[in-house]
Amino acid sequence: MSAEVSAVPQSGRDQPINPAVLKTLRALQREGRPDILSTLVTLFLDSARALLNDLENAAKAGDMASLQQASHSLNSASANIGATLLSARCKELEWMARAGPVLNPTARVAAIVTEYRRAEAALLAYLANANESANGISA
Repeated sequence: MSAEVSAVPQSGRDQPINPAVLKTLRALQREGRPDILSTLVTLFLDSARALLNDLENAAKAGDMASLQQASHSLNSASANIGATLLSARCKELEWMARAGPVLNPTARVAAIVTEYRRAEAALLAYLANANESANGISA
């Protein structure tokens, strides 16, 4: 059996992952099928790393179009997996890049990377818990 969604911290509004989103995604699971939430988390983590690289490169180059595009993509992906704070930071950067030159884009991207690391840690902890539960290991 898969790990419970409660494995992700639920207290406080500043949590990196919204457990309600994970619960909704978990509800899509069908018996006999691969663990949908683990699959979605893995896909998110893989794509987010590439998008963070794109953000860093765009910020260094002062490329507002690429900054807007990468922040838009990461915003959507983050919202879909429940990383609401990361999504909000990306949305803010997206709108700034759309409006014109962004003041200190490397610092803004660094803040996004920091928030991503928080979300990544929470999601990796979830995956570890899910793997332990699937293997019959209790914490």
